[in-house]
Amino acid sequence: MNTVHEYLQEARHDRRLRRTTHHYISDMIEYFGRPKVFEGIYGMEKQMDAIDAFFRAHSMSMERRLLLLVGPQGSGKSMTVDHLKRKLEEYSHTADGAVYAVQGCPFHQHPFDLVPLDVRDDSGVQWHEEAVPCPVCDQLVRRTGGWKQMPVERVYVSARDKIGVAKHTPTDLRREDITNFVGNINFAMLKERGSTYDPGAYDFEGKIIWANRGILDWTEVFKSRRQLLSLLLELIQSKRIDLANFPTVHVDEVVIGHSNYPEYQVFVSEDIMEPLRGRIHKIDFPYNVNLEGEKKIYKTLVERANRIRGEERHVPEDVYELAARYALKTREESQGLRGLSPRFFEDAFSYAYTLAEKCVDLDTIAAAVERTFEHQSMKDLNLKDLLKQFEETKVEFINKKIDLIVEEVVPTHFYDYGQNLYLNYLEAAARNVAGEPLSATEKELVDEVEGIMVTKRQISRQGRVAFENVLLERKDDMLRMSYKDNEHLSPVINEIVFNKIKNLLRLYEKSEELDAKSQELLKVLYRSAIEQYKYCDVCARSLFKVIGRSF
Repeated sequence: MNTVHEYLQEARHDRRLRRTTHHYISDMIEYFGRPKVFEGIYGMEKQMDAIDAFFRAHSMSMERRLLLLVGPQGSGKSMTVDHLKRKLEEYSHTADGAVYAVQGCPFHQHPFDLVPLDVRDDSGVQWHEEAVPCPVCDQLVRRTGGWKQMPVERVYVSARDKIGVAKHTPTDLRREDITNFVGNINFAMLKERGSTYDPGAYDFEGKIIWANRGILDWTEVFKSRRQLLSLLLELIQSKRIDLANFPTVHVDEVVIGHSNYPEYQVFVSEDIMEPLRGRIHKIDFPYNVNLEGEKKIYKTLVERANRIRGEERHVPEDVYELAARYALKTREESQGLRGLSPRFFEDAFSYAYTLAEKCVDLDTIAAAVERTFEHQSMKDLNLKDLLKQFEETKVEFINKKIDLIVEEVVPTHFYDYGQNLYLNYLEAAARNVAGEPLSATEKELVDEVEGIMVTKRQISRQGRVAFENVLLERKDDMLRMSYKDNEHLSPVINEIVFNKIKNLLRLYEKSEELDAKSQELLKVLYRSAIEQYKYCDVCARSLFKVIGRSF
């Protein structure tokens, strides 16, 4: 295809040549697949669903809407748009994503923009009704002798080359001007051209012009001057812009705006902005509140650091979980609208990485989190409350680890010890009911087992003898079974075994000089953490030190 006319003929048989920008982006997402387009964005499935649905609604009302992402700083808005822009560039290099534009056009206009409306209708082409050539194309059409002979070329979306991608961030509002978007008269060329109506005397260098056929990424959109928001309204509802001394120009681009909630609420309260409000498709971007998604953010950071630095810092799953649970706790009350951002925890893991020699263990990440507060500039967050929440998270985490040891580690790794206690208790309880004298050790075991059962309200103090009588009646059957199968005694035996472990860990936290029997017990705990929960010897040591300090 070398000319607009040839393009029009080919487009009758190839739907890809008839796509609007909105449709083109939808096809891009489908081509790569959502997981690939939004790779590295975790815990935001609802938001990705909404973005996907927005683009799939091409050829309908969504083509004339501002896609607005609203959320706190660090919630992933910019990262999401950056992913879309990068994949758009990549897609334009594929056969399926081929983009053709009028050669020599500063807007990189679609060939259909030069085809008269009546010809488009006769050809069965559905295109924007307001499509017209830009001033440069209009001049070239007259010189060429008609739109049919106008040359077309394949172009590639590129932020660097200012094709199909542009980004605007309000900075100094005194200098923010409409010319940032639509260009301005080139006074150096004006003397040569002699007229402001000559396209050659105009600099077509503006972000709306660059973003045509792609995405205009407008960050902190409501910080912009209200004059520019009027330009934005015209851009999205009419898909056109006004240039000095030239007729209205058609543009076909998707505008994606970013904002935080305070600025969005101010915008919504302004009656003068009502027309623009009705043209907004808002997607809330709160902080992630998904535990697994939050953990993936940290894992990706560490894996990347290991890969780039050529090092191999080990991080146990529990370290990721502790940090993620704390993150979610700070966001829980506001449902993700406030709290500590993922950036805070990325900084904490970065610091922990530098502190660790071999492994980022529980002590290291705890120290890193507390140290990170010293380097943060936070507003509307109470440091005292945040530190209190961190302590609460650590207590909850330790209690969960204790429950795990009682319910899983003890029955698995200390089964023989637990079974002996169980059998010894049954024999001692039977002898006690029969009135036979018990040794001090036997009496201590009976009192300990039944004391725990009283505490758990499984039996009453007055009901201890009755319970022992029941045991005596079923003694033979119970002696043949595993203690784990006895629903009444199993949790009690596990707790007694754990009490032995607790005493060991309490001692271990103060000194690592243990007797041989304690050392053997500690080795069993280490082995369970390493084999079952992917700890290493360094972080396993930290785990049991942390638990020991809690007693």
